Amino acid sequence: MDHQVVVVGGGPGGYACAIRCAQLGLSTALVEKGPLGGTCLNSGCIPTKALYAATRLVAQAGTAGEMGIEIGPATIDLPKLAEWKDGIVSTLVTGIATLLEKNGVDVFRAHARLDGPGRVVLSTGGSLSAERIVLASGSLPIAIPGFSFEDPRIWSSDDALNLPEIPARLTVIGGGVIGLELATIYARLGSTVTVLEVLPEILSTVDLDRRTLSVLKRSLAEQGIEVLTGTAAESYEPSPDGLLIHLRDGEPIESDRILLAVGRRPNSSDLGLETVGIEPDRRGFLPVDAELQSSEGGVHAIGDVVPGPMLAHKASTEGIALADSFDGRPISIDHDSIPQAIFTDPEIASVGLSEKRANEAGHEVLVGRFPYAALGKALGMREPNGFFQVVADANDHRILGAQIIGAEASDLISEAALAVQGGLTIEAIADAVHAHPTLPEGLKEAAENALGRAIHTVNR
Repeated sequence: MDHQVVVVGGGPGGYACAIRCAQLGLSTALVEKGPLGGTCLNSGCIPTKALYAATRLVAQAGTAGEMGIEIGPATIDLPKLAEWKDGIVSTLVTGIATLLEKNGVDVFRAHARLDGPGRVVLSTGGSLSAERIVLASGSLPIAIPGFSFEDPRIWSSDDALNLPEIPARLTVIGGGVIGLELATIYARLGSTVTVLEVLPEILSTVDLDRRTLSVLKRSLAEQGIEVLTGTAAESYEPSPDGLLIHLRDGEPIESDRILLAVGRRPNSSDLGLETVGIEPDRRGFLPVDAELQSSEGGVHAIGDVVPGPMLAHKASTEGIALADSFDGRPISIDHDSIPQAIFTDPEIASVGLSEKRANEAGHEVLVGRFPYAALGKALGMREPNGFFQVVADANDHRILGAQIIGAEASDLISEAALAVQGGLTIEAIADAVHAHPTLPEGLKEAAENALGRAIHTVNR
């Protein structure tokens, strides 16, 4: 069957690209062997954040007595919680299918492989031909030697999100975003959680300043989550009490389940790349140019399978931009201005450059901060932990970046992202009237602080 565009992969990048291509009048096919929505919707962003919200209620109930409201110990019905989470996912998957249908995208439920220029073969039989092929095949969890996902006691992030049980002791190998988010969820559910990170610092792949990490580590400790950095897990064996995890340096530790969360790798194998002469790099990423085009002119790639942050909104941005480029519009994506949110407790969100990176890039900077503890709304929410930070160029006052650690940081970062992406000055936020009492006031106060004219905190 002939199409103008064939998209391989139905995740946030793939389905967004397919829909926009169809909106532009291009005959478009999308091939996906698994559930529509990809990792983000089915076993990543959405189920994680649903469980984050649900378990936050458990944490809040446990301390409601501070306000004179006695709720009593929370009771967790794990199968019902899993059913609720799966219902959210199912609703959104159905929604994507409807959008694809209404926009006229032909959907094929199969595994796709390239079969020479302009041709894709399907595992169900038959083939598709297209002027342009878009690879949006996503990523997969990484395993490490000595720990196999074939052992049911070794969980991937997918396994953990399926809520098979609440282990009394859970060891998370990996102190990155995925590991810490799931550590937060299971600690709230009642597990005693230990995080092992081989590097000297947690969240090492995220551009965060020391103050932000210090607040997070203090909060993790208060939640009973033990974090061991510079600690490598080498192997495990059954023990009378569960599992004995052997460390490279230090005494073995006991656990009931192990969650392996050391990152994800591009899903670039078994795509038939050799039939068009595309060679992945040593990490499995597909090299593309600024137009998201591979070494084979008719093959493009987006999302987790190409270099850059593995974020759903990065993938969808690339997918839409690529589709628009087929209609003659240039692609212009600044990966440094893509915001990121981390659902630990407290939440962390960032956009643009940290203070450290801004200095390393040669900027003379203005930095402003404002603590949650000075926000009336935050105190009323019993969320005094965290701060807002803005970084601006000292010469032209253009906002270079922002970090927020605290309640609802994932929502609050959007104003800062708009400022960074729009090249706005720090005065744009400082002079804008913000509603009171609200959390977004904290960003305005941080901007005022950077300018040396703060009212509700001492100027730097």
